[in-house]
Amino acid sequence: MRLFFWQLSAELRKMLARKRTFLGFGAFLLLEIVLFIVFHLDKVENVFRSMIQRQGEAFDSYFSGLTLAYMVLRLSVFLLGGIYLTLVAGDVVAKESEDGNLRLILTRPVSRLRLLTVKFISCLVYTVVLIQFIAWSALGLGILLRGWGGGLFAFAPEQEFMAFYDANEGLQRYALSTVTLSLGMMGASSIAFFFSCWKIKPSAATITALSYLMIDMILREGHFMDSYKHLLLTHYMASWSMVFFDTIPWAVIIRNYTLLGGAYLTLFVLGAMVFESRDVKS
Repeated sequence: MRLFFWQLSAELRKMLARKRTFLGFGAFLLLEIVLFIVFHLDKVENVFRSMIQRQGEAFDSYFSGLTLAYMVLRLSVFLLGGIYLTLVAGDVVAKESEDGNLRLILTRPVSRLRLLTVKFISCLVYTVVLIQFIAWSALGLGILLRGWGGGLFAFAPEQEFMAFYDANEGLQRYALSTVTLSLGMMGASSIAFFFSCWKIKPSAATITALSYLMIDMILREGHFMDSYKHLLLTHYMASWSMVFFDTIPWAVIIRNYTLLGGAYLTLFVLGAMVFESRDVKS
């Protein structure tokens, strides 16, 4: 077990040595700054003011750093986060295969399954780190602009909910959402990892995984498959926002994330089967 963790730390260091690993952090920091500027435009503020005041709440109390951070997550993580997660996870096996590094690694007494396990876990770790960075940097910038305090105004038209929470409960719900969002976005990394195990270019693995996610998301948001939404991966990934419901549906959340966990494991197993069948030593 000690050797396994040493290999995992080595894989994470290797991942950190690649410049593309940090593209997502920089891109999201820039996006957060742009969105916060947009949120403070008069016309945009008036939209929020109208939505909040129609519910009988005070605009100044709920147009807070928490609300702005929540809006950043809702607007950007699924689309932009999916891009950078698939970029890194699609690169993790395919790039080393293209460069010939896998031939050197597999000359040592290490099984292919162990190698893939280390790489898959490193992708999941990267997912958690990126999502946590996005969530807490957004909250930090929100507090910097709006000051500490103020409640949370959370809403999602597609899930038909709108809720107001005071500062303490809002922060607790927000912190919980960063966990559920991290678990959900592992879907993007798992799909990209699966395609990375095939004998294709790293860019092809990334584009294929991203294309699948976009098609899945379009079908869900376009309501073309409302009767079959249980077949769409993004339907379950969207469960992260359920923690903002007045009464958190824990049974539904646990069921959805159990199904997601099964999907992640299936993608890993299928990827391992494909990789085992490949000739990477010659």
